[in-house]
Amino acid sequence: MEGSVVDEVTPERWTTTVLGQDVELPSTITDVRGALAEDQRAAFDTEITSTPGPDLPLRLAMWALRTVPGAVEEMDDQVERLRAGDYSGVTVLDDDGQAG
Repeated sequence: MEGSVVDEVTPERWTTTVLGQDVELPSTITDVRGALAEDQRAAFDTEITSTPGPDLPLRLAMWALRTVPGAVEEMDDQVERLRAGDYSGVTVLDDDGQAG
């Protein structure tokens, strides 16, 4: 499915597709915080500093998406489509991460 939460994850780079365009997301706590609007930073600081380690990558990725206009809205639209039973465009991966 296009525009998944984060399409590529490496230690140095996160990318995804938003509104049909490939975008690079900030991928460190410092870079995400710096890319957020000033009025979002206190909430970010509170959430990131209280997030358990295993949950940190997902929380950071969700905040990184907020730095790209339209990303969160597109993701919300996709979730609503899936909840409504429309699975068109969904790719299922096998245990080896290969499209099946």
